[in-house]
Amino acid sequence: MDYIFKSKIGNQETKAKLLEQINLIPTNPLVEENQNIIHTDWNLPDEMHREYATLFLEIIRPHLEKVTSLLHCKFFKIHNFWFQKYGSEGHFGWHTHPGAHYSNIYYLECPNGGGTKFKNIDVTCEEGDVISFPAFLPHESPPFLSKSPKTIISFNCDFGIYPLK
Repeated sequence: MDYIFKSKIGNQETKAKLLEQINLIPTNPLVEENQNIIHTDWNLPDEMHREYATLFLEIIRPHLEKVTSLLHCKFFKIHNFWFQKYGSEGHFGWHTHPGAHYSNIYYLECPNGGGTKFKNIDVTCEEGDVISFPAFLPHESPPFLSKSPKTIISFNCDFGIYPLK
């Protein structure tokens, strides 16, 4: 059984609306040794209002319901979500997502070559794709040279048969 799942979601209208709502959040760059992100809400307080949340959660639901079924589970639970916008040479180094069953990435804007890289696994993603993969898989967003921005919305979730506490 393959444990990496990919679906096409959204359209140009939802893309434009999500980008508009994301841009309501004041610019918050995250530039450190392992990352170069021009705007994110990852490090902002969880209780902060995120205008894009309602639309985002609505458009990813069918994908998560499909994954729930394919895993022979009864429910999914989203722990957290955040967006990241990368400019030219933007990147996020190798990492995993401990404490979650699955990590997920929705490619809202994705110039050619802007997908996620996995160790020893070849997965190609493009704009409009959402990918779900086991959270323990090392992955990175390698530097890319596009003049167009790359914007993703990431989230962690669990799938289960019995309700989690």
